[in-house]
Amino acid sequence: MFRSIRHRLALFTYSWHAIGPASMLRNSVRWSADAEARAVDSGFDARYGTDTNADLTPGEADILIDRHHAATMYLPTMDQDLAAMLAALPWPESLRRDATFIDLGSGKARVVLLAAMQRFRQIVGVELSPRLHLAAVRNVERVRDAGALVSPVRLVHGDATAFDAPPGPLVTYLYHPFREPIAALVMDRLVASLEASPRPAAILYCHPALQPGFHPSVFGQRDVFQLAVEGGRQTRGFLLGWSVWTNDAWLDRTTIPVPLVSGAGEA
Repeated sequence: MFRSIRHRLALFTYSWHAIGPASMLRNSVRWSADAEARAVDSGFDARYGTDTNADLTPGEADILIDRHHAATMYLPTMDQDLAAMLAALPWPESLRRDATFIDLGSGKARVVLLAAMQRFRQIVGVELSPRLHLAAVRNVERVRDAGALVSPVRLVHGDATAFDAPPGPLVTYLYHPFREPIAALVMDRLVASLEASPRPAAILYCHPALQPGFHPSVFGQRDVFQLAVEGGRQTRGFLLGWSVWTNDAWLDRTTIPVPLVSGAGEA
């Protein structure tokens, strides 16, 4: 009982600062009447005995106090939202299978696990919170023991702003895991990696119904990524929006074809 009350107070305080009192008051009635918009339980935990449903504010997740202002609360991605974004990714299946799927702000690893149930080169989850990282480790062990994973998984307890993207094609997923200034730093590091070693890359970005999404300039740094597809899941009163960005056009401009030398191979 006391834990529930404490969580509600933490959630209220977080929402007051993250969303603002005006938005809270304006949307409170619609939100309370829209069970689909509030839903986080996809049945995943019941199937695998995992713990991915319970939301946590930055303080409850034991994120360092000096990062509270930049962090957002943990909420799990719904299975159908990730499935819709992956279906909208305009890549051939062969390229997707060769890609590393990276979840930045991977929380308790629901997206990591959903991705690992599909064919990728590997799945990497990066999480700053020690509490969420430990929950993710336990969840991965349970689903791996159940024999449900078809791609290798690596969990990283660390800061997304210091994460070095691995070589090869990349699919980077973000469920609004931090505030916009941190997102800009993360994207700057990713763009720098691609400029140093050009390769196919995509961003899948989703954000909760009550929080505005990142400004497009966050993903459009130095014109490396362009918006490919926008979509969302419409509930009774809200649109849970998402977008898919790729660097296909930039890669076409950047990659210099090897010239064909006349007479090459002749005796």
